[in-house]
Amino acid sequence: MIRTLCVSLALLAVPLHAQAQLRVNDALAYLDQGDRDSAVRILHPLAARGDVLAQYNLGVLALAGQAGMTADDAELWLGSAAGAGYVPAQTVLADMMVDRHDWAQAAYWYDLAAQAGDVTAQFMSGRILDQGLAGERDLNAAAYWYERAAQQGHLQAQFALATLLDEGQHPERAAQWFEHAALQGHVAAQFALARALAAGNGVAQDAPAARGWYLRAARAGFGPAMHNLALMQARGQGGRRSYRLALAWALNAQAAGHDPAEVLVSALRDVMSADAQAQAEALAPDCFDQRAEDCD
Repeated sequence: MIRTLCVSLALLAVPLHAQAQLRVNDALAYLDQGDRDSAVRILHPLAARGDVLAQYNLGVLALAGQAGMTADDAELWLGSAAGAGYVPAQTVLADMMVDRHDWAQAAYWYDLAAQAGDVTAQFMSGRILDQGLAGERDLNAAAYWYERAAQQGHLQAQFALATLLDEGQHPERAAQWFEHAALQGHVAAQFALARALAAGNGVAQDAPAARGWYLRAARAGFGPAMHNLALMQARGQGGRRSYRLALAWALNAQAAGHDPAEVLVSALRDVMSADAQAQAEALAPDCFDQRAEDCD
């Protein structure tokens, strides 16, 4: 989870003494040229004097093992910048702690960055609280951070929040966040939204819409969506009834490793002619093509 070195001039927004800023500019120029040793020679004395941008860049260079530096050097310099309130250093340090499975320290640094508005830190704070990685689960606090990140458009946070709300018996809000994530292409959210629409759970029951979302998730390769779409096609729910289409998608679900599809494939073959089965088998690979109109 180590973040790539950021040498964007946007980082120079950190207040610096004019002379120090010029020296940091020189170091960043060396980094752009790939001359990390020269950059380190400039950054090291600046970092030792407390310049957080120099500390941050030294820390990230150390993570990459540059200029003979080690992970201990990375923790030292990133810790100095993070302790001074530099959010990028806080998030990289938290990522380091995740890699070490030191969830208590990860939670500490993510929380500081989350409070400062970092969207990824907000999501990670929610995840740690949701899964109880640093102690007892705290679903209310997890939902708080997930929602903060979700409102900023964080896709995984939207799905995680929806899942948490669904498990907590808040189907209306869950469906809203599933839809937000589904519209951005989150395949599991598309599947969850389709299930909600099919059952009328938190939203008005809408079989055609459910079938449409199952199709989108199915074409993205999601086995459970292929299976549920096949079931709807076999039953004529939300659209035309077609054993041929149902078998095509059931075969795709089976090929994707969705074990329950084996039962459906067997049941469909029992009621289909050999010719119809052959047509379904020929159709199955083409159904992933977004332009294929004969698969819904």
